[in-house]
Amino acid sequence: MNHYTILSAASSKNTYGRVLALGSFDGVHIGHRAVIDAAVALAGQLNAEPAVFCFDVPPAFYAAGSDLKILGDPDERIRLFADRGISSLFVAEFSELRGFDARDFINEILINQCGAVGVVCGFNFAFGKNRAGTPSLLRDYFKERVITLDPIFYKDYPVSSSRIRAALKDADIKSVTEMLGRNYSINCEVSEGRRDGRKLGFPTLNQLPAPERAIPAFGVYVTKTTLDDGQVFNSVTDVGLAPTLDKSGKTRLETHLLDTELDYTPSRLKVEFIERIRGEFKFSSVVELKEQIARDAEFAKNYFKSK
Repeated sequence: MNHYTILSAASSKNTYGRVLALGSFDGVHIGHRAVIDAAVALAGQLNAEPAVFCFDVPPAFYAAGSDLKILGDPDERIRLFADRGISSLFVAEFSELRGFDARDFINEILINQCGAVGVVCGFNFAFGKNRAGTPSLLRDYFKERVITLDPIFYKDYPVSSSRIRAALKDADIKSVTEMLGRNYSINCEVSEGRRDGRKLGFPTLNQLPAPERAIPAFGVYVTKTTLDDGQVFNSVTDVGLAPTLDKSGKTRLETHLLDTELDYTPSRLKVEFIERIRGEFKFSSVVELKEQIARDAEFAKNYFKSK
């Protein structure tokens, strides 16, 4: 096991073992939330502790040639688990357990190390070497204390992390929001920029998301930004390479807070994506760029006024 984290003071006291929600939980979308909620409910029936077992990264990321991107950072995932009543989290390194026999996985990991007395998983959950472990095998050990949930559908197809990644790539923010059950967000450190936005009259806070993090298609978005001190602002965010002024080739987020100018630079930002305004393209002049930025900011202001 990689690590075990207590998420709630209610953990383990006066409980009979743990009910584990099993899955990758990449993004913690509405399908994942159904698994978590069912685990919390079963734990209540058994006087057990509700917990999550997951891997450090989704197993699909280890497939040959995989270029998949993750949908959330560890801290966000922990917060989402705790918000839904999960008391403890077990995170394992997939590289260490991928060769485990399925029955050994149940006995040594789920029962001996995690204290499982019941489990909840999605309809397509598989585990162990060659994905030989199935919900049917889990029932050999946990009997009626196994719950397998059917998929949740969105636009005629099951909700999945891969569909959310595809929607982000297509800039379909509405579908991303509905499949997640919340706005997609990126929370990372603020980096020093070139101060081009300030020179143009639209100061920005810049972020360089980790290469493994999924980001929306390049373009400009209506966003909501939370500073590290908890202040929340309406904003507009440019995602991409800033090709008109920046030749570095680095993918970045440049966020302008609407009707606000800070007298300090926060260390971190959480940027939530609400609606796409336009795609990214290179302008022929700085004047043309400035005029378009003004239109983008006005679009975002009108969006929030209409809500």
